Amino acid sequence: MRKPLKIVAILLGVVIGLLLLAAIALVVLVDPNRYRDDLVRVVKEQTGRDLAIEGDLRLSFWPLGLKTGGLQLANAKGFGPEPFARVDSAAVSVRVLPLLRREVVVEGVHFDGLELHLARDRAGRTNWDDLVKTDRPAAPPKDEAPAPSPGDALALFTVNRVEVRNSALTWRDAASGAAYAVRRLELASGNLLGSVPVPLRLAFDVEAGAPANRERVELDARINLDPRTQALNIPELSAAVGELKLKGEIAGKQIFESPRLSGRVEIAQFNPRKFMNRFGVAYAPGDAQALRALAAAMRFDASEKAVALKDIDLRLDDTRVTGQVAVNDLARPAYRFDIGVDRFDLDRYLPPETKTEPQAKQEAAAGAVVIPLALLRELDAQGKLKVGSLKAFGIRSESVMINVAARGGRIALGPNSAKLYGGQYAGRTTIDASGKVPRFQFEEKLAAIQLGPFLKDADVFDRYTGTGNLDIKLTAQGLDAEQVTKTLNGTVNVALRDGKIQGVDLQKMITQARAAYDTLRGKTVRVSTQASDETAFDSLTATVRVTNGVARNDDLKLQGPVVRATGKGSANLVKQTPDYRLRVTLAEGAGRSGTTVPLVIGGTFTNPTFTVDFGELAKEEAREAIEKAVPKLEKKLDERLERLRKKLTR
Repeated sequence: MRKPLKIVAILLGVVIGLLLLAAIALVVLVDPNRYRDDLVRVVKEQTGRDLAIEGDLRLSFWPLGLKTGGLQLANAKGFGPEPFARVDSAAVSVRVLPLLRREVVVEGVHFDGLELHLARDRAGRTNWDDLVKTDRPAAPPKDEAPAPSPGDALALFTVNRVEVRNSALTWRDAASGAAYAVRRLELASGNLLGSVPVPLRLAFDVEAGAPANRERVELDARINLDPRTQALNIPELSAAVGELKLKGEIAGKQIFESPRLSGRVEIAQFNPRKFMNRFGVAYAPGDAQALRALAAAMRFDASEKAVALKDIDLRLDDTRVTGQVAVNDLARPAYRFDIGVDRFDLDRYLPPETKTEPQAKQEAAAGAVVIPLALLRELDAQGKLKVGSLKAFGIRSESVMINVAARGGRIALGPNSAKLYGGQYAGRTTIDASGKVPRFQFEEKLAAIQLGPFLKDADVFDRYTGTGNLDIKLTAQGLDAEQVTKTLNGTVNVALRDGKIQGVDLQKMITQARAAYDTLRGKTVRVSTQASDETAFDSLTATVRVTNGVARNDDLKLQGPVVRATGKGSANLVKQTPDYRLRVTLAEGAGRSGTTVPLVIGGTFTNPTFTVDFGELAKEEAREAIEKAVPKLEKKLDERLERLRKKLTR
């Protein structure tokens, strides 16, 4: 038994000795510089570009390796004299013995001073198109064995160490004018394809904007990828971009065939405003202290088809957001969400409002609204949003619940609910964008709302107070805000109680109008108003019918301690101009009680005018005179009839 083993050992020793002698002979007898010109020629034939080799090429003995001085590859035609790629020095070494097992074990890969200049011209052509465009290979015969999987190939390939130092990458896009650069790039890693996680270190400076802003990016991780099981393991991950710092862990399956990733991410609190300013992003919200603190934590699951964020815990300034979000089909995104917000003030994050005339402001707002028809048709979303306390566009609300269901161009917002201004809101809005023109249906109810602060915060009117109920049922269609307003149809029921109309004193108006009419009969009299004027009422009710953007009311009733009023008329909602008749009567106990004066309300919603209708007033006076004369005539007629009766009976 010992003799055969001895023979095998001698044979192995001879083989190893011969390999060592061959490696030594390779290093000593073979001069790689003899092949410099051949290498330059081959690169020229294959790419059409010039390769410049600076310094000598050197072979190493153990491990077997090759070292170079400077290398430079010319740029594509039309991209200037700057080289496409350059390296000050490079080295690669492999172990000899694993080659006998048909395995490639790269001991190390080193690049120093690597520079890569990427560019795109105005026509959209890149300076690497000529390097990657190749003729499509013919299809292999059907009986040919299938190609090995990437995992099987990588299992035979090992890189124990990679080092990249003092390197840079630039990108210039002549079509868009964009320019970015990565400088001071450093990369170091162990065997990423091993059985245990190894350290990975990547760091570089990012330059963007004009003038260029520079930010340091650093990534540290422990990572390994098993090529045979296709399992990715990153138990430790930390990244930093300036003040933005991220930590987490990632696990992956089926990396080469159908990758699936899961893990956890944490973002430490940082200042988003400062971060944006560093990259030249201009942002000036209405509140100078907004967007000063942001932190987040969440778990995630991701695949080629879907992404899900779970256990979201996001903190923005004094707002906390929790819940989950999922995109179930990345090819045709289907959004699913369940989000909770403790409190949020949207107005803090909006740009400050510029001071404009009311009419110009309304016209600008109406002209800016365009219905994104294509986006509505593609939207596939379902979920709910809960907000404990919300302020948006001046309106404050609590216990907000918003439900969203959208698919195939049909969108339902609701049923929604909220508490606001001492009352309740309930509503539902539906949009049908499946046809050429989107159709809208609004069903909104406000119950027991404190009207004054609500209208003031909404920046609609600031002249009304009281408690109000509002019931809206409207339909519309159109591609922009003006078309929608023009096609509004439906009803609006209004019921207000215990309130005041500020800026208007109906009793004062009647007194002024009557006095002016008594002295200036036949002349037009416009009644003046002051900001301090007001009219108190116990109740105000009205039913409004809207037809093609014109609102019509015929049953307004106002009951107050001093005045009573009835009204009817219309209002053009597009032009925001009223054409309304109001008959105001002084109640018992007021000066000139029982007096009725007809008022015409015109102007605009934000700047109404009040004019006495003297034609109607003259008719009113004639009617009152007749009503006063009738009893006297009846009395005289009765007296004459009595005298006639007495004569006839004598």
